[in-house]
Amino acid sequence: MTKKTILITGANRGIGREIARQMADLNWQVIVAARNLQSAQEVSSQIGHNTFAIQLDVTNEDSIKIAAEKVSEQFGRLDVLVNNAAIMGNASMRSFDLQEINQTMDTNFMGPVRTSKYFVPLLKKSDDARIINLSSGMGELASLRSGGYGAYRLSKTSLNAFTILLASELQGSVKVFAMCPGWVQTDMGGKGAPRPVSKGAETAVWLATDQHPVSGNFYRDKNVINW
Repeated sequence: MTKKTILITGANRGIGREIARQMADLNWQVIVAARNLQSAQEVSSQIGHNTFAIQLDVTNEDSIKIAAEKVSEQFGRLDVLVNNAAIMGNASMRSFDLQEINQTMDTNFMGPVRTSKYFVPLLKKSDDARIINLSSGMGELASLRSGGYGAYRLSKTSLNAFTILLASELQGSVKVFAMCPGWVQTDMGGKGAPRPVSKGAETAVWLATDQHPVSGNFYRDKNVINW
């Protein structure tokens, strides 16, 4: 039986790296994607089995296109795409930091849009295709009233809307989910975060492998949460 394939963007560290490790342990073919090829290769070597390193910069359309071509040549299809790569924008919205807003939206929102564009044709060759968008509770509409982290919140709210739209339009061919990993002990989350990285990756692994998740929903801890 041919192994199922999963590609994870930003898999060189944090939650992406942990998703890669757990999926490799489940005997999936894991494509470790990162902006820096050497970083991807190091993670692939450390995991040591069922991995394939690839260079993929979610802010560069040519990079994504080339990566999709390589995946097509190597594996012929893709079963799961995890849009994990992200950066943190921490300025308040009232600061109107246009550079930060632009950079954060380009990575956290347009990155998944670009990546999905080039990998959906490969996903459609799978009999159980899925896209998993790593979002955040900070993008929930109700949470926006808290203010702060304007660019980051805006990017994740936009990613959630993209999830709903794409799930509707790809119904019957590709399932599309958004998920919140919670506040996790990563470079982005900081050492004071309450969750270990293994817990942050748990829902993504479940969404990739379980038969029950419903396309077009937002999940945390394997449960549907509000947008």
